[in-house]
Parts: sequence; C-alpha cells; structure tokens
Amino acid sequence: MPGHGRPIGDTETTRRRRGDRHWDAARLDSSTTAARGAGARLVMAIAALALFLTASPPPGAAQSPQRGDFEQPALLTADEVTYDEELDIATARGNVEISQGLRVLRADTVSYNRRTNVVTASGNVSLREPSGEVLFADYFEVTDQMREGVAQNLRVLLSDQARLAAVSGSRSDGNLTAARKVVYSPCELCRDDPTRAPLWQIKAARVVHDQAARKVTYNDAWLEVAGVPVIYTPYLSHPDGTVERASGFLAPGFSRSNVIGTLISVPYFVVLGPTSDVTIEPIYVEKDRPVIAGEYRQRTRTGGFNFSASATNAKNRDDNNNVIDGDDFRGHVKGTGRFDIDDEWRWGFDVQRSTDDTYLERYRLFQRFRFLDSTTLTSNAFTEGFRGRNYAAANTYLFQGLRPEDDPGLSPAVLPLLQYNYVGQPDAWGGRLSFDTSALSIYRSEGTQDQRLSGRGGWLLPYVTSDGHIFSFLAMVQGDLYNVNRIGSPADPFRPTEDGVSARLFPQLSFGWSYPMIRRDGPIRTIIEPIASFVAAPKISDQDRYPNEDSRSVEFDDTNLFRLNRFSGLDRVDSGQRINYGLRAHVSRATGGYLSGFIGQSYRFQEVDAFSPGSGLDDQESNIVGRVRFSPHEWFGATYRFQLDKDDFSALRSITGVSLGPQALRLSFSHAFFDQSTQTQEPFDIEQITTALTGHLSERWRFQVRETRSIGEDDGQLLFGASLIYEDECILAGVDFTRRFVGSRDNPPDSTIVLRVILRNLGELRSNVY
Repeated sequence: MPGHGRPIGDTETTRRRRGDRHWDAARLDSSTTAARGAGARLVMAIAALALFLTASPPPGAAQSPQRGDFEQPALLTADEVTYDEELDIATARGNVEISQGLRVLRADTVSYNRRTNVVTASGNVSLREPSGEVLFADYFEVTDQMREGVAQNLRVLLSDQARLAAVSGSRSDGNLTAARKVVYSPCELCRDDPTRAPLWQIKAARVVHDQAARKVTYNDAWLEVAGVPVIYTPYLSHPDGTVERASGFLAPGFSRSNVIGTLISVPYFVVLGPTSDVTIEPIYVEKDRPVIAGEYRQRTRTGGFNFSASATNAKNRDDNNNVIDGDDFRGHVKGTGRFDIDDEWRWGFDVQRSTDDTYLERYRLFQRFRFLDSTTLTSNAFTEGFRGRNYAAANTYLFQGLRPEDDPGLSPAVLPLLQYNYVGQPDAWGGRLSFDTSALSIYRSEGTQDQRLSGRGGWLLPYVTSDGHIFSFLAMVQGDLYNVNRIGSPADPFRPTEDGVSARLFPQLSFGWSYPMIRRDGPIRTIIEPIASFVAAPKISDQDRYPNEDSRSVEFDDTNLFRLNRFSGLDRVDSGQRINYGLRAHVSRATGGYLSGFIGQSYRFQEVDAFSPGSGLDDQESNIVGRVRFSPHEWFGATYRFQLDKDDFSALRSITGVSLGPQALRLSFSHAFFDQSTQTQEPFDIEQITTALTGHLSERWRFQVRETRSIGEDDGQLLFGASLIYEDECILAGVDFTRRFVGSRDNPPDSTIVLRVILRNLGELRSNVY
C-alpha cells in the first residue's frame, strides 16, 4: 500500500511511461500477468463503496450498477505504471484514468496488492457512473473481494443534480454500507456564496444501507431550512432506490376551515403484493368526529381497478348546521375499473355513491378522491368494442343528484343502454353511409318508466366546385319505438302525456352551402365565408306524448346553429322546414394577431312548440347567435359569445372573457349574463363577474388573487381566493386562502386555508395550489 513499508520504485521490474501509457487490463503480456485485472477490480471496488451514495438518497436517485457490469475489459492510462515483484503490488501514478465501458475512474495514485487483495485510490479521486452520478473522495480502500472497505471525505453529485457528502464511509460483510456525518440536499448552491447553506438539507450523524433488506436508516437526523434546524428525528428509515414500492407513511395533509376546523390527514401506504396496494388515511376533524378513508388499487393481467371509500359516525345536524341529538353515519364509495377482453373489446365500471348530498363537500373530499362532477354522482358498468369504423357498447347507469332540489325518486336507473354505430367507406360518388341504433330501458321508483328502440341512418355527399363553392347533401331517417308506464307522483315536469306503446318515423333532408373567399393585402390575410343550409322534415306538433330523457335542455349558440338536430339527444326532434344562415370572417397578420367573428340565425317556416320558452328557438325566427375573438398581441386576448333578441338586439345570453398583460403580470376577466326569460327556475337575471390577477414576483415567486361576484338583483360576493407560491429546483411551497360566501344546510359559507410544502425527492406528493 502506498505510504506503508519500503518505497516502491527501487525494486520494480516493469515500468510504463507516458510515451506508452495505455494499458488494457484484459490484454497484458506475460511480464505483467500479476497485475492483470487490477483496473477492473479497482473500478469494481470504487463502485461498491459508492453504493450507499446512489441508493441511500430518497427514492428518485439512481441505482448502483450490478456486479456483472464490471466483467468487460478496463483501459488504464497513467503517467507511470509500476509493478513491485517483491511486494506483489501494482501501482499507477499521475493522471490515472481507468475506463470501463461508460464508467471512468480518475485519481492521482492507484495501487493493487495481490497478497492482501487490497485496492487503494488516493488523491483527487473521482468516479463517473454510466447513470450520471459523479463521486469524489480523498481516499478509498477496499479488500476481501470488495466485501470490506473504507473511504474518506466522500462527495457525490447525483444524476438529478442532488448532492450528498459524508466525512467517512465503510462497507462490511459485502452487504452493510455505513456513512458518518452525512449531508443530503437536491438544492443548488448559491452562486454568489457557495458556502451558504442550501434552501433545505438533511443532516444525519450516521446512515446505514442494508442491501439485503434494501433499507436505509438514519440516526440523529435533522431537516434544516436555510441552515436552521426545524425537524429532528432520532431514527428514520425508508426503502433504498432499488425498491419501487414499500409500505410506510406518506406526506401528511393540513387544511383549516372555520366551519369544521382543522383537518389533518396522515396516510399510510401498504404494499399487499406485486400488483396491489392500499392507502389507509385517517382524517382528524377538529369540530366533528374523525373520518377514516382509504383507497385500494390492483393491476390484473387484463387491466386494473381501484376503490376508494370513507366513513364517519358524525354528529347529527339540522339544515342550519346546528348539532342535534343522535349520530349520523356518513360516507362514500368510489371505484373505477378497466379490463381488456381482446384486441377489440373491453369492459369496465365506475362507481360513485354517497350517503347524502352534502357529505363530500363538507369534508373536502371531492378533490382528494378526484371527483369530476360536484352536482351528480354517476355509476356505470359497460362493455364496448371497436372494429374498423364500427362501434358497439352496452351500458348501465345509476345517478345520484347532490343539489338540494334533486328528488331521489325521479333519479333514473338505465338498465341497459345498447348502442351500435357504423360509418361506411366513400362510395363511387364520394358519399358515405352511416347508421346508428340504440335500445334504452329506464326505471324509476316514481315518475316514468320507459323503454325505447331507436335507429337512424343517413347518406352524406360533400362536393366542392372548381371555383370554390362547397356543397353538401344529407338524407337521414330516424325511427323510434316507445313503451311508457307512468307511475307514482306526477311531479316530473317531463312526464309524457300518454301510457303504452307509440312509434315515430322522422325523415330529414339537408342541403348545405358555403363559399370561403380569401384575400391577401401584404401581411394581412382576410377570409369571408357566407354559410347557409336548408333542412326539410315533417312537422310534429305534439312531442309531449313521448318521454323526454336525453333532450331536456337546449343551449342555442353558434356551435349548434347548423346541426341537423339542435336537441342533444334522440327523444326530441327538430321538426319542420327551416333555413339556417350565417357569416364567418377572419382577419390575421403574418406577424401575429387576429380578429375573427361569426353571426347567424335560423328561420322556421312553421310554428312548432318543441323548444321551451327562452331557448331562443321557440319562435319561427330564432334569436341571433355569434362569437367574436380578438387578439392583436400575445399580451391581449378577448372573446365574446352571445345570443341576441331577434327584435331589439338586446343580449339574452352572453359570455365575455378578456386577458391582459404578459405572463409576469396577467389580468383575466370573465362576465356571464343570462336573462331571466331564459331561466326556468330563477326569478331574476343571472349575472356574474370573475376576476383573476396572476403574477410572477420573481423567477421563483408567483401569486394569484381571484374573485367571483354576482351583480344585479342578486348582488354580492360569491367567492374570494388568494394564493402565494414559491417553487425552485428542490421545493414547492404554497399557501392558499379561499372564502366561500354561499352554502347550504350543514355546509354553510366558510373560509379555508391550505398550506402545502413539497420537498423534492422526499415523496411522491404532486399538487398545484392553483
């Protein structure tokens, strides 16, 4: 070993100098056979000692290479390579570099003692791993087939730019790697003062990595923020980087509401097997009883499923949120599954049920368990198949309304809905056939039970003339067969007027035309396109004798003006003859910026009563619909969509959106207006304004302030919120304040504060405050 025994050099029998300094450890001649493999052994030894550096950081750090990676030849270069036959030591000095594949070791001196099987490296030692880690040390020594070793003054730059350092490290039994006085941080050092403590770091008196157990333990560990110790633990353990999933506590959650007080959740993750796991999450509620929640996940050979559920034995409350005698069991269940049958067919399910209509909102569970709709819970089981242009599906549905006015007795159960859709290839004229059919059966405890068999087929022929006129012809026929059974209370406003079996045959013809005209004036391009269509169909004066399950609302706007049926479903048809007409225009600059717009109207030749008053289609001459979009610069954009009264051009429905400013400071504004005549339940106009100001205070700090306010007869603030976020390469921290000014029953208006702190590499928590 260098520094021990007599000096090397006087008794050496082999010497290589810079002029012939490339030494392939797999191809040595007979005079250097004793040193064969020294370079490969050395690289292997250094990587073995470095194991705790690449595995002991939190999940996310790269893993150490396997032993088999070191079996390929190693190339050694140095200013001087000697071999002492008397001591049986091979030594390389001066700019030593050992390359083996993509792994590179550099040091001032490297030696290998065959008698003691000891490999040492000293002086500016660095090891670059293929995975991107770079290890630095002052001294390494490994022995006993790399099962034992020590290192001094270790530093590691991980592939994700995180850093780890230790005063010393040791390896024993080929399995346990220990480090003393360890510091770890993924944060970048200050450019102006690299000696300043990083934003956060973990310090531990001792770290031990047990490879057999695949576990890393810390003793006397501190979490420091800006150099200040904030959290201490005498003992901490987590799986090493080779473990993808392991049981243990996840990041806790904190929030506060003035209605239910502080909520603290402490989730615990349990691995049940290679394809399944469960999260158990008790939730402490300050002003009510605790909630126990959990989520089970499993992958199968053909797909996967997950279920979440929660429950609490809550204090019983009246509609004014006052505690009354007794307890109230409350909870929910939610599940999703998707499974492949073969390459063309699959089946699945979605389950969403709650004990009552305010539970999920009161305990802030909509976002926690990823519900997409806060007004209706939908449960569904289905199977579906795709083959070419064909699609077939069978569905069942259950609905649970969460609004105060929802009547559970009128909630439908769809058992089942069968569908088949076909779209053909273009024929010799360029036309295309299509066919859709469905069978539907609906059950209720009161109201209407009905069954429907429906089919619709058509032929579409598009045609473009040589001078740019675009024509289309569509012929379609729809047939429906109903069986209606009215039961219970007649409170259902969509209850049909007749029981029994009824049938309907409804043909339609449509002719469409448009003529886009384009003009260029330097960098300005203008497109003007008149559009018109004529639709012919028989008039159906009385549609109330048929049930109405899927056509209960119509939002007449620029998107459905030219549709063959302005109703969303099949139960109501757009009968009679009508003409639709409109004008589309678009002006843009080559350097950016545009102005586009559309305006249109519909005229029906007969009077029909299928559309409800206030829809905009209840008269022969429809209201005027359109949109305008304007963006002269990337710092400004505006959109205006409207429905105007056909007589006085007053706005009956309008949605306006404006955004102003760069990303550094951007103001967003939206205004929604719905005239009382277009509402079926509200006795006054609905008018709301939403404003949001988003800004970047610096490269790492950003904020948002938002407000929603009702104006007009129902004047008042509805929602106010503010968020402040800090984000850099190693931390995401944010605080969000939300004040709701509306509520109902046991979920009255409240204020909520949510604080989130996410330390990189310490967990898998992912969230955005806004």
